[in-house]
Amino acid sequence: MTNVLFKKKQGKIVSFNINGHSGFDEYNRDIVCSGISVLSQTTLIGILEVLKIDVDYSIKDGFLSLSIEQNSCSEIHKCQVLLKTMLLGLKSMELSYGDYISVNVEEV
Repeated sequence: MTNVLFKKKQGKIVSFNINGHSGFDEYNRDIVCSGISVLSQTTLIGILEVLKIDVDYSIKDGFLSLSIEQNSCSEIHKCQVLLKTMLLGLKSMELSYGDYISVNVEEV
């Protein structure tokens, strides 16, 4: 199962952590893992390349984390549309593939 945790501070998403493989299908055929990867990496690319905002992130096989907690209030605000869209996309996936992805939001 893939576990996704979004953290919010004062109602704004300030980080996310994605960990694990969904186990829906074998490697290179797993549509759940592929969907998670597309949503999360596109969000990261949008923040880095479109918004031109430097963020703290780490990416490895089966793992992606991003934090904007140390960024300015203005930069955090600019990232919200992308982060909220990613959250909604992953929550939608969870409705259909809940045995393979878990999405949680925590206020910090």
